[in-house]
Amino acid sequence: MSGPEAEEPVAGRLLREGETCWRTAHAGRLAFLIDGERYFGALASALERAERRIWLVGWDFHTAVRLRRGSADTSERPNDLVALLDALVRERPSLRAHVLAWDFAALYSLERQFLPLLQFGARTHRRIEFEMDAAHPAMASHHQKLVVIDDAVAFVGGFDVTTHRWDTREHRPDDPRRTTPSGTAYAPFHDVQVLVDGEAARCVAQVASARWQRATGRRIEPLEAVSGDPWPADVDPDVEDCTVGLARTLPSLDGTPEVREVEALYRESIRAARRAIYIENQYLTAKRIADELVARLGEPDGPDVVIVGPRANAGWLEEATMGALRDDVVRRLRAADRGDRLRILYPDVRGLDASQILNVHAKVM
Repeated sequence: MSGPEAEEPVAGRLLREGETCWRTAHAGRLAFLIDGERYFGALASALERAERRIWLVGWDFHTAVRLRRGSADTSERPNDLVALLDALVRERPSLRAHVLAWDFAALYSLERQFLPLLQFGARTHRRIEFEMDAAHPAMASHHQKLVVIDDAVAFVGGFDVTTHRWDTREHRPDDPRRTTPSGTAYAPFHDVQVLVDGEAARCVAQVASARWQRATGRRIEPLEAVSGDPWPADVDPDVEDCTVGLARTLPSLDGTPEVREVEALYRESIRAARRAIYIENQYLTAKRIADELVARLGEPDGPDVVIVGPRANAGWLEEATMGALRDDVVRRLRAADRGDRLRILYPDVRGLDASQILNVHAKVM
């Protein structure tokens, strides 16, 4: 064959181990979980199928976050995160849970649960291990959001298992279920999580294990294959029998070199685009990514570029820092758009109070 039909798929050209990704791996099933109702429900179902090990790695966790919030919930187990974990490990003597959260800066203390180590450790079974991760450079944070169950299925994306995250696809302005554990209502929230199985999930487990070892000094051995299948029964895969690339961002620390696979993959993806680039992002501030988009917008026959983000950043601090940086990127992109191929959009919810925004938290391109 000749012509475009014979060319290698774009993903095959982009995923280069050691450059634009850490590893490529096979997944028998892959699903996109859009918004919190979908993700938290799938997470609860997968946790209930765990046999040997649960990895929970994140920027933040809240012990009392409710995972299921609908009339369709028929589970007899607890619905709150830590109560569910505790019930599961007490039911299953071979099951252990490892929870790793960022040892956060004082700047974020008002957004986080008070004394999380006490909340997790003092009230739960000893086979639930909770640690705070301080193994990062000054002014840095641990921002991975990973859940791995039995090294067989893995969730990766923008969601922390904490408050102010659950919402439905409709993002109703007055949804009575969209509240914190204390009952406080919050604004609509949008995010995306990916669910994979097989070799891809085992690779995510390696990332979680390496993060745990760096933070605690303790190595956790990989699991042998388990007998069950923790894939949630109510989730149909969107893709089957596929190759997945795992890209990381890691800082230079204690003599280890930094890793910028995510940046490299984004830049190469923008360069390779033929017809369209679609982006959902909370901030849109990275100069190197903006440089690549400016270059494509300057081409006479370059791709269309659609960027979706929040109307404004949350709070005065974000608006004064990330908001100012985003405004600069937006000005550059609009100045480069000679062919009217750029659209910068925010979601609008009818009936939402003018003081509130739908927080686009997703990191999608």
